[in-house]
Amino acid sequence: MKFMGALLVLLLLAPSVLAAEGSIKLLALVEGDGESHGTLADLALETRPGSEHVYLDTFPLTKIATQISMRFAEQVSCAELDLDCSDTDFFYTIRAAPGIVGGPSAGAAAAVLTTALVDGRILNPNIGITGTINSGGLIGPVGGLPQKIEAAAEGGLKQVLIPKGTAILKEGNTTVDLIKLGKELGIQVIEVATLDEAMEYFTGKPIQTSNPPFVIEAQYSQTMKDVARELCSKYPPSDDEAVTNLTTAADAFFAGGEYYSAASYCFRANILLREDELQMLDKDTFKTEVAKTQQNAAALDKQTEAQKLTTMTDIQTYMLVKERIAETQDALPRLAKVKNVDATAIEDLSYAEERLTSAETWARFFGKGGQAYAVDPETLQNSCYSKIGEAEERFDYVQSLFPQTLAATRKTIDRAFEYAKDGSYVLCLHDAAKAKSEADSLLSLTGVEQDRVQEIIQVKLDVTRRSLARAQGKGTFPLIGYAYYEYARALRKEDPYSSLLFAEYASELSNLDIYFTKHKRTLIDFSSLRDITLAFGVGVVVGGWFIYARAVRRRKRPAK
Repeated sequence: MKFMGALLVLLLLAPSVLAAEGSIKLLALVEGDGESHGTLADLALETRPGSEHVYLDTFPLTKIATQISMRFAEQVSCAELDLDCSDTDFFYTIRAAPGIVGGPSAGAAAAVLTTALVDGRILNPNIGITGTINSGGLIGPVGGLPQKIEAAAEGGLKQVLIPKGTAILKEGNTTVDLIKLGKELGIQVIEVATLDEAMEYFTGKPIQTSNPPFVIEAQYSQTMKDVARELCSKYPPSDDEAVTNLTTAADAFFAGGEYYSAASYCFRANILLREDELQMLDKDTFKTEVAKTQQNAAALDKQTEAQKLTTMTDIQTYMLVKERIAETQDALPRLAKVKNVDATAIEDLSYAEERLTSAETWARFFGKGGQAYAVDPETLQNSCYSKIGEAEERFDYVQSLFPQTLAATRKTIDRAFEYAKDGSYVLCLHDAAKAKSEADSLLSLTGVEQDRVQEIIQVKLDVTRRSLARAQGKGTFPLIGYAYYEYARALRKEDPYSSLLFAEYASELSNLDIYFTKHKRTLIDFSSLRDITLAFGVGVVVGGWFIYARAVRRRKRPAK
């Protein structure tokens, strides 16, 4: 019976054995008496069976940005490891000196700790890291770097990892070389761009031990080539300098096989060419063009709504087509009422017509194959609200750092909510993903010097290409992701900030499949494990009781 009691105790305690714990030194700023100084704090994490809830217990109190950064760390770590963490709860604890731990700089450290814990790795205790954590595992800039490096040196750390592009700090007329400062303090300061790099320093190996290739699928390439050729031949050649510059660039992209970029540049040229045509129209003919565009948009919208969405290609095509139809329809009611056909009206109608043409060409990607998914209303609704939650967190994060920013992003999130209320969950998912990307793009360049922007863009493009390869490895060609990735590269010199934004769009929209299918791996399927443990326990108890009862009966038998 003692054996049976001990066994029952072990069975009851079995789930706690599966929990994991770990900790890391946190480089933080403590605020007090009107100023801030660096300090080493303790960040601990415990994982338990649950439903992917993220909790933070702190002493002293933290700012909201620190709390939000814990959830970012969990999301990014699980995504980078390709894990389904939906059956695990995460309990973070921060203990620091008196004062308020300021800012979101715990994000990178929390991501390192989370990645190590769920992947079974041991962290080097002599290393510290500071930085935000963003989509794709990108480590973003933070403030107070000199103070944090000093605190790390005083605390006995040997290395400090800081965000890439931030080693040279300019404050007014003063320039501080943080790598040189580290040498003076007896500590090595190293720039890192991604969580992958940071894990190599902390554990001796990166997250990604191999870089799977990304291959442009022939079917996509041919369809996009046809689209580009059609858009680029829609109007006859023009002597207008602006049009010539755009079409020349488009020709170069087309020759290089970058068909989406070629189509995008021709789209911009076509708007200018259509404006020239519309200027020749009188008011009545102008309104006739508006009415015709309204009819064509309504017809395409009806056809699009009738499409059966069974693959990620279908879902992404639906997003692109519906987005362009909506942009077309937004301007038309106003244009139908214009009294004077002025330059603004001409620009608006030209854009609306060309946007509708773009929608018609993208509709060709419906039914182009790919892995099938269960695209049911409940799954779509859950994906919509999950992405809205992520977008809201990112938005709040940026607002905590830069109040009164991202007004357009706020409108995009609000529109996603409206789509959700109307049951348009695919469009909700699309807008929420774009809003999240807009917030991430601002975070990526915060504190980065102008001369290092291109360096950060290259890092983001590398991360994005890895996301594309990962999506392709799951049997889905990332239609939007690749198109935007290609365009981000095309814009890199002309408009670096738009380039980074499109890279963010590409990365975010390449991973939509996670809402429609489970990841390849899970931490532990605790629900199944509990069932197995219970069944095993019942079997042991019943079997043990049978053996015990049999032994008792034997003792009670008379001797022969």
